[in-house]
Amino acid sequence: MSVDAITLEVIVEGLVSIVREMRATVFRTARSVAIWEAKDFSCGLFSATAEVIAQSEDIGGHVVPMPWHVRAAHAAFAGKFAPGDLVVTNDPYCGGTHLNDVTLLHPIFRDGRLAFFAAVREHWSDVGGAVPGSLSGTATDIYQEGIRIPPIKLLERGETNHAAMELMLANMRVRAERIGDFRSGLAACQVAEGRLGELVARHG
Repeated sequence: MSVDAITLEVIVEGLVSIVREMRATVFRTARSVAIWEAKDFSCGLFSATAEVIAQSEDIGGHVVPMPWHVRAAHAAFAGKFAPGDLVVTNDPYCGGTHLNDVTLLHPIFRDGRLAFFAAVREHWSDVGGAVPGSLSGTATDIYQEGIRIPPIKLLERGETNHAAMELMLANMRVRAERIGDFRSGLAACQVAEGRLGELVARHG
């Protein structure tokens, strides 16, 4: 399929505008001051094969490693993604930065086929560990820094995995704030899904 230069640019800018709307959603709904004031978060759109297809005014240190998190999710759930799923991870050994940077990955389907991932990486103000804020200059191993989350599904076909959620929250301080940050990332991913559907309906 060939696309003329003007249509291509319209699609490119459409994808970037989706990421900007994701960012606005996070910014307006997150609970952590690190997110809504310091803007320590990033959003992106990725292909089903983990290629970056759109980002906007994001933190390069967030977006550049995110394809590895997409690949790690693929490895964990190969052939097992479904509409309504949401994967969470902060594991620095499979594409992370530090444990406070929690990544949400939302697989997006078109015509029954996995087509995109919407991703949000947010700095959650606390993920457990030896000290409040999870940043300690005296830590000697990763277990003192906070809970390490491998790729797990927090939503499966739209249903919350309550056991995984409770295990995660039980190891973090300020529960209500963590839930608020999670919901802001989820909302951004859902915005992306709706907008991508509109863009695909217009341009194929």
